[in-house]
Amino acid sequence: MPKGSDRQKDICFVQCRLEPGMFKGEWLVALDAVDPEKHRELRVQLFADEREVARIQGTPKRNKPVPGWLRVSLVKAKNGFAQVVLPQPATPVGETVFIKRELVNLDGP
Repeated sequence: MPKGSDRQKDICFVQCRLEPGMFKGEWLVALDAVDPEKHRELRVQLFADEREVARIQGTPKRNKPVPGWLRVSLVKAKNGFAQVVLPQPATPVGETVFIKRELVNLDGP
C-alpha cells in the first residue's frame, strides 16, 4: 500500500487560540508547546488556512483570540507529550512541536 494511504489515521487536533490572520480565509493560531530538552513551555504562533481549524468557539477578533482546534499530523505520543507536525512552520520552532498530551484530541475535534 502507498505510504499516503495511512496518512488519514495520523491526523489529530490540538487546542489552540485563533484570531484573524492577514488575509481572508486565514487564521493567526497560537498554541502552547513544550521544549522537551529544557522542560519549559513555549508560545508558538503560525498562520493557518481556515480549512485547518475546527470547533471555533465564538467570533475571533484582532487581539481577542477565541479557543479552537488545529488539525495536525501525529508523529508519536509518549511520556505525557505528543510530537506533531503543524500545517505550516511556526515561530519560533518550525514545523514539528511537542505538545502536552492533554491538549491533543486523537479522535477528531
